[in-house]
Amino acid sequence: MHFVSAVCQVVKDLEAWQIYCERINGRNCMKILNSSICFLVFVITCVNAGFATSTYNRYPKSKTGIIKYEIYGATITGSEVLYYDDWGSREAKYITTTMDLGGVTVTRNTLILLEENGQWINNVDLNTRTGIRMKNPRYKESIGQTRREREKIEENKNINAGGRKIEIERIIGKPCVVWEEQYTGIKTCTWNGIVLKKISGPGFSRSTTVATEIEERVSIPEGKFTIPPDIEMKTVDISTFHGN
Repeated sequence: MHFVSAVCQVVKDLEAWQIYCERINGRNCMKILNSSICFLVFVITCVNAGFATSTYNRYPKSKTGIIKYEIYGATITGSEVLYYDDWGSREAKYITTTMDLGGVTVTRNTLILLEENGQWINNVDLNTRTGIRMKNPRYKESIGQTRREREKIEENKNINAGGRKIEIERIIGKPCVVWEEQYTGIKTCTWNGIVLKKISGPGFSRSTTVATEIEERVSIPEGKFTIPPDIEMKTVDISTFHGN
């Protein structure tokens, strides 16, 4: 809960900074803002990336696939495409969003790339051509655990966080387990370890990301799992954020 509150406050500060930068038309100001947003998204991604080890298949029901998503809300529209290969040992997510921040329109293009079965996470801002690379802070926690043990641990964490299973919902023909967090109102629908629908955000900033199409057993171009060569990447040690 403290982490969520902190993130919400940072988002509010960034929105105010965005409006200020647009008004003064400051390039350096915008560079600082884009870097801050990239890092914030990256930290959230690490927290939500899930457990992963080389001893099991992340997505045991599907070896390869392409999933397309729609993103919508009162202040946001966009799309997302998820590519996964080798039972999820490699995964790339391309996200395009347009947000209305107090009359200022901001469009972002992001690549989130998971490598080595989720051990490494890369978050790339395709607009500024910069990115952050770091080890998944949750990776080591599940080494040696069976998939059932991981699922039980995740279930207990959801319950301890005030979550509850509310129903089974079908999305693009797949049966999804629906979890709802009572305190935050966040709702996730998961199939095969993949979130096919998520409703999150408080009040006016509430948004929905939902899968609209899936293709399985397809050949995925290697370029989808490759960071463009002109991207300036920076490796960050996130362990300091978790007190390790």
